[in-house]
Amino acid sequence: MTARAAAKSGFLWGMIAGLVLVGLMYLAGAILGLRPLTQALNEPLLSIMPGFVFGFLIDTLQHAGKVVEEAGLIVAMVMALGVLGAAWSVSELRRPFAHSALVFAGAGWLVVVLILLPIAGLGLLGLNDGFTTPIEWAVLFVAYGMVLELSASPEPAATDLQRRRLLGALPLGIGAAALGLTGLLRVPNWYGAIANAPGSGLTGPSPAITPVADFYVVSKNFSDPVVDGSSWRLSIGGMVDHPQQLSLSDLRGLPRTTEIVTLECISNDVGGPQMSTGSFTGVKLSDLIAMASPQSSGSWAAFKSVDAYAESLPLSLINGQASIMVVYDLNGSPLPTGHGFPARVLVPGHYGMKGPKWLQSIDVVDHESGGYWEQQGWDHNALVKTTSRFDVPVDGVILRMGAIQLAGVAFAGTRGIGKVEYSTDGGRSWSAAALDQPLSPLTWVLWHAAWTPAAEGSYTLVVRATDGAGSLQSASNAASFPSGSSGYHTVRIDVSK
Repeated sequence: MTARAAAKSGFLWGMIAGLVLVGLMYLAGAILGLRPLTQALNEPLLSIMPGFVFGFLIDTLQHAGKVVEEAGLIVAMVMALGVLGAAWSVSELRRPFAHSALVFAGAGWLVVVLILLPIAGLGLLGLNDGFTTPIEWAVLFVAYGMVLELSASPEPAATDLQRRRLLGALPLGIGAAALGLTGLLRVPNWYGAIANAPGSGLTGPSPAITPVADFYVVSKNFSDPVVDGSSWRLSIGGMVDHPQQLSLSDLRGLPRTTEIVTLECISNDVGGPQMSTGSFTGVKLSDLIAMASPQSSGSWAAFKSVDAYAESLPLSLINGQASIMVVYDLNGSPLPTGHGFPARVLVPGHYGMKGPKWLQSIDVVDHESGGYWEQQGWDHNALVKTTSRFDVPVDGVILRMGAIQLAGVAFAGTRGIGKVEYSTDGGRSWSAAALDQPLSPLTWVLWHAAWTPAAEGSYTLVVRATDGAGSLQSASNAASFPSGSSGYHTVRIDVSK
């Protein structure tokens, strides 16, 4: 066998063995709690991914973005293990039986536990996740090596056709079984992330307050942290005279306030669903910081979360805007895990990236400490842009002649909404829509109108809003990166008898 043929055969068997390792990795995750490498590497991957690339993925793929990322990491992992298999096969060709496949598997294990797991923040050998982590990875690579060894089985005699056919089908059978195991363990989660994304069940005009089950969720994590509320503590320190350690019961025992607020993700596309309104209960952030007696040289508050998310806000903003809170309830119930239980920061008028979830610490500092997304090029101010959208009718629908309901929402952060206008001729002429009274100065406005087309045909509907200060929303189309999307939401409909 030539070196090229050996490399091709080894690469194929290496990928098959890689599929086995990946399938067993996810199985170990489900049974033993092992963190899959594809998920552990999410954090360092995002840290080096240019912000505009992430913005493009979010704008284009929305909730499918994480699925594509994880699937891509699986492919990369299998390909890398295929290369390892090719190296082993060529080595065996040059010095037969001098290098056991388990030796090369051991090299792969060393790369994972000495390089990749530390890069992922799991410490040397992955011991931050438990002392069994390197042992579990060793077992996975033993399985990888054993599958590689199958390719070195002696060729059957030419007359032994049944055995030859069996060995020929073996790689496909092993690969299919491993791929099936991975699919069984991951595809339901991927389907749920896309098809059952929060808000996907809502149809028709938006309610004034979004049900918790439909409240949008965006997270940088493949797997969000699950925090034990009984042992959780919120530390307030840094440049203060009286550092604080507050339990959840301590936080709930402080004077509370409730605000109805609309939150929007900075990655929300024009007309997109990543915007929701809820009733939040918590403690004014200025009151919490005052409890710790900040020193005069402190000018910023730096936040850290359980999932290593970071953000910061100037104390001048915190002290001047009483609606900035640390909240623990959403719509009258404790924050769900996906929304940051036990507590998160709420910053009305700014995109959701400024309000860390799973809050762990607040430190008074003398400089802007830099937020997680700002370090990748996103706008550090993250002020909400004026936006408006159609909830009904939806794009591409065919409607019968007669009165047609137009409805949607408009939002401009703390500036409020002064006017919403709609066009039924692609923006050549505009009509004013009726506005419902907003539930608070911090929420969206529900707008509606009744329109009767003059004739059958295709129509292009457009909506725009003017904020409370009299500024018209931007008509210039822009993607979400780096400071939020802009442009007019447009839907196209057909009207027939």
